Amino acid sequence: MYLKPSYFIIGERKCGTSSLFRYLVKHPNVLPGILKEPNFFGKGSNFVQQHIDKYWSLFPSIENNGDLYFEWPELNSEGLLYHEEVRVPRNTDIQHITGEASANTFFEVEPELVYRYQPDIKLILLIREPVERAFSHHRMYHRFMEEARGGFDVTDFATDVRNEMHTIAKGGTGEFLAPGIYLNRLKKWLAVFPDNQLKVFTLGELERDPQSVMNQITAYLGIPAHDYGDFLRKRFNQAPAASIESEIREELLQFYAPHNQALAHFIGRELKW
Repeated sequence: MYLKPSYFIIGERKCGTSSLFRYLVKHPNVLPGILKEPNFFGKGSNFVQQHIDKYWSLFPSIENNGDLYFEWPELNSEGLLYHEEVRVPRNTDIQHITGEASANTFFEVEPELVYRYQPDIKLILLIREPVERAFSHHRMYHRFMEEARGGFDVTDFATDVRNEMHTIAKGGTGEFLAPGIYLNRLKKWLAVFPDNQLKVFTLGELERDPQSVMNQITAYLGIPAHDYGDFLRKRFNQAPAASIESEIREELLQFYAPHNQALAHFIGRELKW
């Protein structure tokens, strides 16, 4: 028997989900699965139906009381990927929960598929200022292309996002800008899950006052508040700093402005990027 996931960080990509996941599993009541991002539901309904038992087996066994270990992919200061083994102690005297953080889920997975198998899951959506998010996403794909991973074909950021703006203006979508139009997808998720099962935070909120955000999340998940101390100063899977050219930044700020205003109105609060 395995613990069933209590929470699911559904995204968005390049918004700090790696750090949030590591903060959560630092909590004594939270145990990790084998993978931070199994990307299970992104493989389609037929695959999910056929392999759902394998998905549950990614999470901690109820009978096993030993410490847990998982392999963590991380970027070094040069932006190169390496792996480290992380040990998570398991205190047998307390109740535990578990969860995952497949950050592609929010944009790429139909919420009905998640609801079919996890109707009571607590969803966490972490979003970032969309221009910076798009830039980081493009840099990630560029890194993947340089690593000779298949399926990643990018040029320079300005050219690629201008092409995508043109595509979106004609009713299409794209890889880099479309995921930052958060409201479109948020409405779809809230049409399936009740609003008390989906919490939205911004990366800016997490970075400025991480203890406050974690207090809100632990209350949401029904586990005790926890003092994370200096651990919340750490950033995980963070690429080296880079900047966007001012001209394309201004174009993108104008592109996203109406979408951001609509999102702020919908969630009823100012977006503190």
